[in-house]
Amino acid sequence: MSEPEQTAKDEVDSEPKGLKLYTKILIGMVVGALAAMICKQLLTGPDASLALFADLDALLRFGERWIEPIGSLFIRAIILTVVPLVFTSIATGMHSLGDPRKLGRLGGRTLLVFMSTAFLGACLATALYMLIQPGAVISAETRDLLAAQFSDQAGSKMAAAGEAREYFSGSALQIIVGLVPENIVLSMTSNRDLLKVILFALAFGVALSLVDEARARPVAAVLEGINEAMIKLIGLLMKLAPYGVTALVFMVVARFGLDVLEALALYTAVVLLALAAHLVVVLFPLVRLLAGLKPLAFMRAIREVWITAFSTSSSAATLPTTIRVAEEELDVPKPIAGFVLPLGATVNMDGTTIYQVIAVHFVAQVWGVPLDGSALLTLVLVAMLMAIGAAGVPGGVIPLLYVVMVTVGIPEAVVGTGIALILGMDRILDMCRSAINVVGDSATAVIISRLEARGEPGASP
Repeated sequence: MSEPEQTAKDEVDSEPKGLKLYTKILIGMVVGALAAMICKQLLTGPDASLALFADLDALLRFGERWIEPIGSLFIRAIILTVVPLVFTSIATGMHSLGDPRKLGRLGGRTLLVFMSTAFLGACLATALYMLIQPGAVISAETRDLLAAQFSDQAGSKMAAAGEAREYFSGSALQIIVGLVPENIVLSMTSNRDLLKVILFALAFGVALSLVDEARARPVAAVLEGINEAMIKLIGLLMKLAPYGVTALVFMVVARFGLDVLEALALYTAVVLLALAAHLVVVLFPLVRLLAGLKPLAFMRAIREVWITAFSTSSSAATLPTTIRVAEEELDVPKPIAGFVLPLGATVNMDGTTIYQVIAVHFVAQVWGVPLDGSALLTLVLVAMLMAIGAAGVPGGVIPLLYVVMVTVGIPEAVVGTGIALILGMDRILDMCRSAINVVGDSATAVIISRLEARGEPGASP
């Protein structure tokens, strides 16, 4: 058994017995919602059968003091991993590409396909969300309550939105100047300066790949070690998720009723629709036009790949299967499969990009945070970058989702509650987006294989 296959097997074998984490999170979500409704209907008000709270304000004051801090603890614990995870994952990802001067035609074509499909997926997700707008099903009364909840933070909302607009306003030179930090250490201490951290990580990773291998290897090993430690820490912190979700969903339902949960169900449907649309509208035509394969035949050939990814929710754990199927079923030459597919398992995350775009739109719409044109462009670009750094564990995308939301101008207080709200549906969405990710990897491998075989003129040598 190969090392990657053994690693994937060990991960499956090491899963704890009993209820899975995602089942506990769903249970926590249901318990939080039911507890809130019971408290509002049976325990609140002078006419209640057991009047523990004089009115709704009394219930909310109790919740803010004794329940909401449990959810806040979970969100803060996740947030503390953001900067080291983002920096190390992006820097090591860029370094793993090798010397950019040696990538040549194969590397250039591969990255072009990866980035193009991710960008198209993000644009498709934006269009579908704008068309359906699941957050709009919330009643006007609930929306007013949501707005009032954070009315005292209006100043911070405007400041955050202004910072997001500054990234992509002005001339091209002004944009470049605004994105270069004067002091990267100070930027790393501010959650509102994360785009500068991302760009520094990209530059650092490229520079490290240009350093002599003997000197770069120890630095890369330290970064990889920190990255693995952060991934492990996220896995440990996610054990708090059922309790954090219970507490935060309790507060959301207590304040706003069930309208928000109805919007959540529609949001889930929009994510699934966008993933399916990306498969049909983007990946299938590319496979047909550039690789000469019929989409259904392609999906049948790689069915073992996407079924494995769906069941494990991991592109990395599926990688040995992806490589084997590409070579045996799609006739992808071993050198191309060995280059494109491991790279894709790290860089090519179309499903994750789509998920992040829709999640940010949903949280922004539910809490009434407007996203202008510059914020939408920021969202697409940052979601593409953050998808590259997503950890291969359940919930690994959550810290990066925080980065995207804060960067486009969503207030931090909103981000914490919004993430807790959508976390209950994350597992099924994680399974589906992982399947889309590996389909994209396989599609890119067979496309690059066919293009290299044809040796089309005009490509860079």
